[in-house]
Amino acid sequence: MIFDIINPSGNANIVLICEHASNHVPDEYEKLGLCDQQLELHIAWDIGIAKVTENLASSLGASAILAGFSRLLIDANRALDQNGLIPTHSDGHIIPKNSALSKDDIKQRVDQFYTPFHQAADELIKKKSHHQEAPLIFNMHSFTPYMNDLARPWHTGMLWNKDPRIANALMKSLSKRGFQVGNNEPYTGVELNHTMNTHGTEHGFPHVNIEIRQNEIDTPQGISKWSEILHEELKMIREMPEMAHIKHY
Repeated sequence: MIFDIINPSGNANIVLICEHASNHVPDEYEKLGLCDQQLELHIAWDIGIAKVTENLASSLGASAILAGFSRLLIDANRALDQNGLIPTHSDGHIIPKNSALSKDDIKQRVDQFYTPFHQAADELIKKKSHHQEAPLIFNMHSFTPYMNDLARPWHTGMLWNKDPRIANALMKSLSKRGFQVGNNEPYTGVELNHTMNTHGTEHGFPHVNIEIRQNEIDTPQGISKWSEILHEELKMIREMPEMAHIKHY
């Protein structure tokens, strides 16, 4: 399965995109030379976020698309010419079968995974597009509490590039709840925002890349907690008049 679409005809004018939902590597790729334990780590997927995304799609009546392949095969949140598209190492782990790939090898992964996923996301968003109302695009991610031995203090982070509308609203609201919220942390949306640049900025639709720290959502209780919090927050965002406008850049 390259991707899974939830509620393709959902009533809410919201699309949730989750590129790192799965750690699946098809058999023909021989686990990329890794062991099962490595494929369970954060290097292979965004732990916990798939279930949060599924819960939000259900509770909000939103449409969602979740990738069915590991980010180690190819990272759908990177541009085709961007470093790390097919990583050769991640957080100290070498990815043996990603080294010395030919142009044909890379093209095969682009054609098999990357392009179908983004085409399906684009089609899903087009179904939500109306002349008078812009769909809200939420890119769903999680991040490891430690990266390269450095602690990350944020409970959640909002990544954005040119359009701060949703990011600003969520940072303000979640901070009032007592969370430490990163503004373009633990990554910057200026550099790691391909999915939102493609499906949000290019159309002028309000969008944000939501990051949740993985030890916040690595248990059923944590997943339920953040699903409820974001349900309330995204409902609030939907009702803001400024979110209905298309912006041109």
